[in-house]
Amino acid sequence: MEVITLNEEHFNKKCIELIEKIDFNPDMVIGILQGGGIMLDSIKASKKTEANVFGFVKLKKANTSKKNKKLFVPLLKMLPYSILNKLRHIESNKVKKSIQSLDLNNLAKQDIDLSLPQLEEVKSILIIDDAIDSGKTMFVVNENIKRRFPKAKIRIAVISWTLNESIIKPDFYLYKNILVRFPWSLDFKN
Repeated sequence: MEVITLNEEHFNKKCIELIEKIDFNPDMVIGILQGGGIMLDSIKASKKTEANVFGFVKLKKANTSKKNKKLFVPLLKMLPYSILNKLRHIESNKVKKSIQSLDLNNLAKQDIDLSLPQLEEVKSILIIDDAIDSGKTMFVVNENIKRRFPKAKIRIAVISWTLNESIIKPDFYLYKNILVRFPWSLDFKN
């Protein structure tokens, strides 16, 4: 699987490219932080959508402690991309294997704080994020939005759909089966 690196300028161009590809005009656009939040800014600036409600959601993910990150990130910055790419392949293979053990019933019940305004009626919603790997985060967000807005038509857009086996599929994407290193990735180097 190919690994590509998007610096901030290239990421912004890819956001615009994705926005141009979306043939869906939502009432509401929701970005999943971190990448989806940055994409949300691009969508607002593009004026391509008539949406007047924008929101974001952040899910807590299991992560290394701050102390471990302080030690780990500088090490990553010293490694060449050839080694970092191999590490990304290893991580992607682990994610691929973990998909089979995901409990979709429990994930569907997981509640999150959407922090969205109360609206009478929302007919269409676009959920955006930088990537779908296992699909776990997008699945949880999608299920919560479906519960909150049961009559709304929901579409999903991402820059990269990494694995065919993901538990949820995007409606719009730029890359498929490609690992993308984003400007906020721990192994991104200027």
